[in-house]
Amino acid sequence: MTRPDRSRQTVTRPPHRRLRAAGLPLALLATLAGTLPAWAQNTPGGGVPSPLLSPPSLPSTLPGGLPVPALPPAVQQDILQRILDAAGTGPGAGAPLAAIPPRPMPAPPPAHPAAPPVMPAPAEQPLSHTEAFYAARLDTVLRQFGYDTFQTAPGTAPAPATMGLLPDDYILGRDDEVSIAIRGRTRQSVTLRVNRDGTLLLPDLPPFIAAGRSLGALRADIEARVAQELGGSEAYVSVGQVRQVGVLVAGEVARPGMQSVPALASVLDALMLAGGVRKTGSLRAIRVEGPRGRRIIDLYSVIAGEAGNPDLMLREGERVVVPPLGATVAVAGEVTRPGIYELPAGVAQAPLATLLRLAGQPLRPAGNRFLLQGTD
Repeated sequence: MTRPDRSRQTVTRPPHRRLRAAGLPLALLATLAGTLPAWAQNTPGGGVPSPLLSPPSLPSTLPGGLPVPALPPAVQQDILQRILDAAGTGPGAGAPLAAIPPRPMPAPPPAHPAAPPVMPAPAEQPLSHTEAFYAARLDTVLRQFGYDTFQTAPGTAPAPATMGLLPDDYILGRDDEVSIAIRGRTRQSVTLRVNRDGTLLLPDLPPFIAAGRSLGALRADIEARVAQELGGSEAYVSVGQVRQVGVLVAGEVARPGMQSVPALASVLDALMLAGGVRKTGSLRAIRVEGPRGRRIIDLYSVIAGEAGNPDLMLREGERVVVPPLGATVAVAGEVTRPGIYELPAGVAQAPLATLLRLAGQPLRPAGNRFLLQGTD
């Protein structure tokens, strides 16, 4: 048995296999077939189409039914130039084609990702006269305690006071809004405002005196009247919108003048609307004056945890006066909250234990040494 001589066998590969070996995808060659220049479709000598650049017989769609992607002409010419330069068959053996535009170079990637913009730090507040006085003697800067409680961000208004369930001892006044719902044999819901004469006018019922009365007393009166005159029905009373009252804020505040606050607002709300207490003003001797007399409010019981239960509620016709700053002491060193503290109204000295309590107590429970430095 004679074996065929394999050395004489010639294997002819399709043109597309040779092009695949050159590193060009078949789908890309299919798009280049219609854009080749005339000199590239023929051989240099005789006008016979080159088998390397002849368009292969490829389907118009890829596996899966996707169409063959088309590249822009500039990209196709750039790819063709690279093929010809690598094969050495282009005009000038690798010289760039005059008709082919230069390939744009991609921009180099940034060395480091762009960092977010850095917001400028808030400017340091200048020292007040009291803070400068102590800084010159202690060689350290201490701030007056409590005044940052009323500070807001620049350009923002203080948030309005939010009202929840009103207590039964809330005193009604003109322009308060009262909601009344009657259920039973008679069904109706009305929302009424207290008239200028202080009364409420309900349908089918005589007027009710509302101004100057507590919410609990008015609710009991309406419930009893509905049960008596509208048999088989019950009444439910609540307050809708609360009236606004005008309060004068004067003294050492940033914006003294008349402030419009809700009827349930407190002294703190009025001070916030006035821009807060200046560092030349007192936090421990704020006066609230009005038809019911005068009372002194010590805000240290609110912001520093000192003993006391001040009446912070404002009534219509009252005014808030912030007097000048009283006696102060500075507590520095290894304490929890170093700062400058104001003494109670009319007090010129205080025990060491009281001052340490204001400063949050020493950092070490024992083994401390205290140095008293006076200004006289």
